[in-house]
Parts: sequence; structure tokens; C-alpha cells
Amino acid sequence: MRGLFDLLAPQQRLLQQRREINRLVKEVAELKAQNASMRQGMRRCVTCEYRIDFKQRQGTADIEPD
Repeated sequence: MRGLFDLLAPQQRLLQQRREINRLVKEVAELKAQNASMRQGMRRCVTCEYRIDFKQRQGTADIEPD
């Protein structure tokens, strides 16, 4: 019986690794979508510190904070 387990153990490990890779690929896709959404929101935000700082560094600080 030990020989059968030794034969199947690498296959089991490979299956677990494939599942983990699939989970991580899905997570990366979700995080990329969140990141893109946040970037769009920051670009539209007139008063957020991120945009004000970016504009000041560009030298086009025409936005007045409220």
C-alpha cells in the first residue's frame, strides 16, 4: 500500500499546486480590476490629496482645495 501512496503523492501535490495557481490568478485579476477602478476614481476626484499632490508635482496646480 505504501508504494501506491508514493506513486500518487506527486500527482496530489501537483493538483494542489494547480488549484493554488488558479486561485492566485483569479485574485490577481480581481485586484487589477479594483486598482483600475480606484485609479479612475482618483483621476476624477477634485479635492483628494493624491490628485492635488500629483498636479503640484507636474507644475499644473490649478486646483484649489476647499
